[in-house]
Amino acid sequence: MPEDLELTPLPIGEGDGEVVVLDVTRLPAVESLASRFLTLEEHEEYARLRHPGRRREWLGARVCLKTILLRRRRIGDPRECAVVKDTRGRPRLSFVSGRPADFVYDCSLSHKGRFACAGAASAPDIRLGVDVEEVSPRLLRLADAFAHDRDVVLGSRSAEERLAILWALKEACTKVLGNGLGAAFRAATCQETAPGR
Repeated sequence: MPEDLELTPLPIGEGDGEVVVLDVTRLPAVESLASRFLTLEEHEEYARLRHPGRRREWLGARVCLKTILLRRRRIGDPRECAVVKDTRGRPRLSFVSGRPADFVYDCSLSHKGRFACAGAASAPDIRLGVDVEEVSPRLLRLADAFAHDRDVVLGSRSAEERLAILWALKEACTKVLGNGLGAAFRAATCQETAPGR
């Protein structure tokens, strides 16, 4: 298991699964990490990404997911499985030939700016979605497309912070539903019942 990575676990429902986040600006020896974690097919996709920041984010999300699997002893080597997309763009695990997939639980990936994150469900009947969003003035311009008065975010936050939280929650919800990210964000209502819940 990679001891040189600083993954931060995020709290989710007890027994539902595991979510971790990683500051990709602190990734050690990125190309070496790619060689340790990516299958040949993943490495080819990684090589097609031209922007160094985008490559780091993309790699970071896969490192997060595969580290969860390593910790759970579901795989012995990160290259035993690849993250592939289904027809709607949702990630799923594909195992190298010859290795039985005795568990194929739901997973979700996200990356934005300096953070990457991944989640893995703990049972086959659990669906999960994760999203990372930067606090940005651009969300003010997009607000009418995804936010409405029924959304409730507690605490005193700037408009940009509130919108970043709403965007992340709504994108994570569309990932859980599996309808693709084209699903209408305005159709989802987010109501925080306690700080962070």
